[in-house]
Amino acid sequence: MPGTQQFHQDLTTAPTQLDGSSGYLQSSGLRHLNLPAQQCAAAAPRARPQEVGGPRPQRFFRIPFIRPADQYKEPQSKKGWWCAHFDGPWIARQLELHPDKPPVLLVAGKDDMEMCELNLEETGLTRKRGAEILPRQFEEIWERCGGIQYLQRAIESRQARPTYATAMLQNLLK
Repeated sequence: MPGTQQFHQDLTTAPTQLDGSSGYLQSSGLRHLNLPAQQCAAAAPRARPQEVGGPRPQRFFRIPFIRPADQYKEPQSKKGWWCAHFDGPWIARQLELHPDKPPVLLVAGKDDMEMCELNLEETGLTRKRGAEILPRQFEEIWERCGGIQYLQRAIESRQARPTYATAMLQNLLK
């Protein structure tokens, strides 16, 4: 299903900007001048520096998204949800809830090529009213969608990047 795969790729790689007028995430594939995801990753690899010092702030977000082709259709009853956990300025976990499809779980390290590559400030999420949610709200959704098992498998296979979420899960499993 090439169309579905491209749609998924656009959504997973392009939480690029929030549309101020509609409040929806516009997933228009604007990662880097509309280049395909593989070219973007090769053209602009981004280092994620480890921060020195104390604990990093943990922030959680949930915003609705719609397909670019459906953004002007009324009513927008079939919207999905994009959820993210930022460990400091970088995304640690991402969750996509699509209507009529299984949830898409992504964790830093294992799924970097499919995750939002912008830092928290660049996403504009901190300025979007109602986008930030409580940690427990994110965790409830994450757990309900099988996120604990997904992250645990990524840790066991040494694919997950060390984050607050991986440390908490490892402490829980001790």
